[in-house]
This record gives sequence, C-alpha cells and structure tokens, in this order.
Amino acid sequence: MKKSRSLFAVLSIAVTTVLSLGIGGFATYQSSKSDLQAIDTKLSIVVRNVLEHSDESTSSALYIIESEKFDISLSLLSSDGQITPIVESHLEEFAIPNHDLIQKALNTPITVQGDYPYRFRAIETPSGDRLLLGASLRDVDRNLRQNLNDVALFTLFANALAILLSILLLRTHNRGLDRQALERMQEFLADASHELRTPLTVIKGYTEMLSKEQFKESADKERAFSRVNSEIKRMENLIHDLLLLAELGESKPIEFHSTDITELVQGLLNDFKTLHPARSIHSTLDENVEIDCVRDHLHRLVQNILTNIEKHTPADAPVRVSLKGKAKSLVLVIEDGGPGLPESAYKSEIKAMTRFDPSRSRSSGGSGLGLSIIAAIVQEHEGKLSLSKSDLGGVRVQIELAL
Repeated sequence: MKKSRSLFAVLSIAVTTVLSLGIGGFATYQSSKSDLQAIDTKLSIVVRNVLEHSDESTSSALYIIESEKFDISLSLLSSDGQITPIVESHLEEFAIPNHDLIQKALNTPITVQGDYPYRFRAIETPSGDRLLLGASLRDVDRNLRQNLNDVALFTLFANALAILLSILLLRTHNRGLDRQALERMQEFLADASHELRTPLTVIKGYTEMLSKEQFKESADKERAFSRVNSEIKRMENLIHDLLLLAELGESKPIEFHSTDITELVQGLLNDFKTLHPARSIHSTLDENVEIDCVRDHLHRLVQNILTNIEKHTPADAPVRVSLKGKAKSLVLVIEDGGPGLPESAYKSEIKAMTRFDPSRSRSSGGSGLGLSIIAAIVQEHEGKLSLSKSDLGGVRVQIELAL
C-alpha cells in the first residue's frame, strides 16, 4: 500500500512537472522570441529608411531613430576601421564586431553575447563606410530570467498542489477501502461466529448427554461420538482456513520461489485419479511451465479446486484440466461435469474473507471458505480468477498468473 501511495505521488509530481515546464517553457520561449522580433522590427525600419535615402545614409538613420524614439545606438565604421559614435542608447558598450559578423549583419540581425549582449545590423553606405545599428538585449534577458523564475515557482506551486490533492484523494480512497474492508470483516466474523457456534452447540449437547449417561445403547453412544468427532473436524477445518486467510491478508513481504507448476498440477491430478477411479479425467498440460510463486499456496489453490469437485459433484462426474504457458502468463483451467452453480454466482466477484456458498459447508463438513482462499491466493500472486459455465455441465475455473 505504501509503495502504491509513493508511486501515485511520484507520478502526480512527474505529470505536473512535465506539464508546467512544457507549457511554461513554451510560453517563455514565445515571449523571448516576441521581444527579439520587436527589436528586429525596429532595426529593419531604420535599415529600410536608410536604403530608401542612400544619398543621405547617416542623416536618414539619425532622423528615423530620433523621430521614432528608438532605443538604438548608431555608429559609423569607416573603411579604415575607425568607429565614430553618433547616437547612444541604453546599450552600455557597443564593441566593434568582427568582420565576418558585420558581413552577416548586412543581411540579417545578429546577436552578440558577452557582458553587454546586443542585437545589431550593418548598412553599407555609397562611400564604402558602414553604419552599425545596435540594440541592447538587457531587457530581453531580464524578462527571460524573470519568466524562467516564474515558471520554476509555478512548477513548485503546482507540485505542492498535486501532492496535496494526491494526499486528499488517497485518504478518501483509503477511507473507502477501509470502510469496505470493515464491512467485509464484520460480515465474515458474523458468518464465522455462526459456523463456530453451531458445532460447539452440537458438541456441548452430546457431551452433556454422554456425561449424564443418557445413551444406554452402545450404538447410540457410537453415533454420539461420531457426531462429536465430525463437528470437531469441521471446527478444525474452519479454524485452519481462517488462519490461512489471515496469513494471506497480511502485508508482510512474500518470498516467491521458482516452481514447476506442471509438476505440481500433475502430482495432484495423479492423487485425484487414484482416489477417484470412477471419474473420467482428461488433462492437457504444457511441459516445464515455471513461475515465481509461494509453492505451498499454489498447492493449496489447486487442492481446494479439486476438493470442491470431490465434495460437490457426483462420484462419476468428468473432470478436465488444462495448463498453458503463454509468452507472459500461464493459464490454468479446471472444469467439472457436476451440477454447477447458480447463474448469479458466475457474475459475482469472488473476494477473500467472503463466504461464497454457506449452505455447502454444513453438508460437507468444510468451512465454506474454499473459493475465498482460492481468490486470496490468486490476489496474492496478482493474477486473475474467473468462474463460468463449463460445457461439461459444471463449473469452469480459470486462473491466469504472470510468468
């Protein structure tokens, strides 16, 4: 349960982080791109105006910068490499770019990084000199850093909110599970106490009668002792099944070991065939199907199914068993030719700690918890259990476990 909670919280944080960074990062990128486009637009306006009035390049550039109040630096780079500042801006230092960058800047805006990053364009004048237009990227970088900080803060806030919501959802879910578990436990305890009370009452009655020597005939005494022994046996079965269900319901770590399921099922089938020679038993088992499991519990699972068939079907009812090992799972199917179950039983969910058919335990001497134990063992191994009508006429039990 703790592992599931941690995994749920981690997944919530991961999803929230990806969404926050993805959306926030995209918005930040678009904002920064928009700021650069605004600077490039201003540079392009100056360049276009200068090119339209090439005979007065410097005057045209100066006029458009001042009239439009552009925050752009303007410098004149002579053919002999001397630079003359004409218009200053918020650009702290307009260092002379190298020749290659100036050549590129004749066609497109260029970014120059450094202590004072800027964006610039170059314009070649008819006299062979070049005008250099520079705009500071300080505000663009500051906005970018601020937006990134905002994204980080928003991500932290979103993660905190996701953790809080996860805790609330898990608590609500766990309260629902606890309520359901309590209801099942109360129902189970009511059934178990009733089942224990019945044999105790019988044992107490016969014991008192025997102690008072109310049975005179030897045959009557033998019947009384036999009845007491059968009720004691039924109590033993019930208590044993209760302890097994309690063990299966514990959250302690489980040690799985590699087990040859083919050998396990074949051994139990051999015993079943020996004890029930009148039955027609057909089996199709894939060889060497191995799985990591609790061997004793898997043994009890198959034994319970066969015991149910033994107790609740005619002595000559046929049985069919198949075991197939697929790529990632094994499928065990056990069918019988008995009377089957009510139609409603096939649609019901079989859960641990739930009596499946209380009426059967009294007539057979069992606890009535056989299918509950089967369901608990399947759940322990994270498998799937289903009941359906068999074409033999009885019950078809299918169990699927991961390899």
